[in-house]
Amino acid sequence: MGAVELIMIDFNTYERVKLEDIADYGRAKQGHIYPRGASTLQISATRGQIGYLYADSEVHTKEVVIIPQAGINPRYFNIILQKNIDSFMNRYATGINIQEKEVGKFEIELHDQETQNAVVKMMDFIENKEIEVQDEIDILKKLKGTMLGKMMI
Repeated sequence: MGAVELIMIDFNTYERVKLEDIADYGRAKQGHIYPRGASTLQISATRGQIGYLYADSEVHTKEVVIIPQAGINPRYFNIILQKNIDSFMNRYATGINIQEKEVGKFEIELHDQETQNAVVKMMDFIENKEIEVQDEIDILKKLKGTMLGKMMI
């Protein structure tokens, strides 16, 4: 039998850091292709919409593209941005806009690599279950409509 590697996941131990210290960011440029794993933050006419690039793609110029440094799980980074966006918006939004220079002040919790990976696994599991349940609800609604239609014949 092989040795079992024990991974310690600790949600209570993290560093509180500013985005400018752990990521590259800047307003999206028209026609530029940004890498998979980048996060986006809409800064014009915004309510704090955060996006994630699942594939290399262009980004609208009303958004800032945020690329975490190597060693930070990009999906974890995006999840934490979504978690903290409301407090950031309350502090830095000016009306319906955010100044690009303020994006660097966005604070996040940065856990160790094992905890980052665990958070991503848990969120992926939850999102997949949500899709399964929504698919089941859609099928049941369709069935309900079919059954009601047959009842009225």
